Amino acid sequence: MSPRPNWETVVCIASGPSLTKADCDLVEASGLPAIAVNNSWQLAPFAQVIYAGDSDWWSQHIREIDIPAERWTCNKGAARWYRLNYHPAVGYWNSGLRAVQFALWQGAHRVILLGYDCSVEHGTHWHGDHPNGNNPTPAKCREWIKQFEKLPRGQIINSSRRSALTCFDRLSLEDSLSRACRGWGTASINVLSSDS
Repeated sequence: MSPRPNWETVVCIASGPSLTKADCDLVEASGLPAIAVNNSWQLAPFAQVIYAGDSDWWSQHIREIDIPAERWTCNKGAARWYRLNYHPAVGYWNSGLRAVQFALWQGAHRVILLGYDCSVEHGTHWHGDHPNGNNPTPAKCREWIKQFEKLPRGQIINSSRRSALTCFDRLSLEDSLSRACRGWGTASINVLSSDS
């Protein structure tokens, strides 16, 4: 697989309750490539990729998608049944984390996280609960946080408005996008306090 030449920095847009349309508008204005996780394509119709690992999600939503984004999954069955692009991955991890792995696999040097709350303190998703009941719980969030800790820390910046993820550097979205657009250089990243 050849790295994508314009994927130096990629924004992964998950569906945590802190995600806003205004945040997505800033990402779009930056011109950086974006991956929308699950329903977040609805707030980020400019995304180049929609990523979902759950075959149930694809069965419920594939007919709704009306943007030309590439469709990727790590689920072999979903890839076969819905003619999706397949991202080889092993073990169970959440779709948001898989999207980050996908970005790195495609050659990204930095990944900016947006909507990665990893907490249900303020709700389950920006769009409310999934009707099938497959929604985050406090126990799932704790498991996901442990999984995120296995990712390469130096390449990932958490710019979510609220996040229980403390294993990555925190930077406001505006600062992350500004640094990405002018080149990260050697300046150190200011770590913000993380809200849960």
